Amino acid sequence: PQGLWAQIAGVQLVPCEPPLMQDPNPCADGIKRVALIRHGQGYHNWSHSFTALYHLLTQKDTALTPVGQGQAQALRKAITADAQHPLHGVEVVISSPLSRAIETTLLAFGDSVMPRRCLSPLAAERCICRCDYGRTPRELAADFPSVAGWEGFDGLQDVWWGKERSFSQEFRPMDRVEEFKRMLLGRKEQNIAVVGHGGFFECFCGVHLGNCGIVWVELNTADGSVRTLEGRPE
Repeated sequence: PQGLWAQIAGVQLVPCEPPLMQDPNPCADGIKRVALIRHGQGYHNWSHSFTALYHLLTQKDTALTPVGQGQAQALRKAITADAQHPLHGVEVVISSPLSRAIETTLLAFGDSVMPRRCLSPLAAERCICRCDYGRTPRELAADFPSVAGWEGFDGLQDVWWGKERSFSQEFRPMDRVEEFKRMLLGRKEQNIAVVGHGGFFECFCGVHLGNCGIVWVELNTADGSVRTLEGRPE
């Protein structure tokens, strides 16, 4: 189901959802803090090589390169080495179901149950190239067995990506941006990490991230506004 189209001005977005909740478990200060983390370098990324175009246009659900795996591992080391790193405080890690995001999640946060893990197609990349086509839950679990126990896995459809949507719908998928924001606002957690994709995150907050780059945003639970932070949350 498609949400409502919205107009954005800068990085300010209007309120939204799945599912709408009468009591969205508001935070004590009315603010949710969300770390948007782009996946590590994939075979489809131009930073990889000139063969990226081949993977971009012909290969489904591209994986991380060895460089991308190293980027995710470096992020884990950075988190581990810094006791004050704000990612220590996240209560749930939400991953796009694309393999490059799942692998980044596993390498950066470890293959454990804490913080809680979740799969959400709302965090997937804009489906405009072959590399953005996903795989079935069974195929994902064959490569990443632990995802079968993640929140959202059981509800994942065999075709969960935007295969049937038009190029214009997916090039700037503001309806899905709104649904994504509503999902975050409807969750009980105050501190959330989302591992996803450069194109979709740019539509959400106006910032284009490098591979394994992080930007923090604050969501106001009262009016649904989004504020992009220049650095770490205080």
